[in-house]
Amino acid sequence: MWRKQEQPKPSSATTEAAAHPAVETPLPAAPAPVKAPPVALPGSRLTGALMIKGEITGNEDLLIDAPLEGLVQLAGAAVVVGPNGRVVANINASRIVIEGDLEGSLHAAESVRISSTGKTRGNISSRRICVEDGAEIHGSVEVTRDVAAAAPSIPSTAEAAAPRRAQAVASLAQETSAA
Repeated sequence: MWRKQEQPKPSSATTEAAAHPAVETPLPAAPAPVKAPPVALPGSRLTGALMIKGEITGNEDLLIDAPLEGLVQLAGAAVVVGPNGRVVANINASRIVIEGDLEGSLHAAESVRISSTGKTRGNISSRRICVEDGAEIHGSVEVTRDVAAAAPSIPSTAEAAAPRRAQAVASLAQETSAA
């Protein structure tokens, strides 16, 4: 009457798997986070193949990832000194980001950001400043309230030499009148 149901016989592959349980292999570790590249700007770029000495003026964003000496005046624009940037210059711009080395004064109408790889030697003046862990600042920092005070005019090379010329002319006139 009652019949016991027959269970299917396990195949040899199933019995072998039961005899040797599968060894779990760990998944490979996730790669270490990659540091973000320098801030990409839609404007001009100075890269490592260049070395600039002189004065840069304009109103377009600029990425400096090369050696530069002189003066940078970009009203209403952003200046980024990339991680390979080695700058000896005064910079006057709307926004400034330092990821490399800079020696000189920084005057920003809006903000200055010194990244963890950034190093500055000189005075900083801006409405806002952000300094990340690991950044180096050697110099004074002035946080201003209004735009006019945050962006004083940095004299050009010719303007900076004008008072010296006037003084030399005045001393020459005195020597001439005394003789």
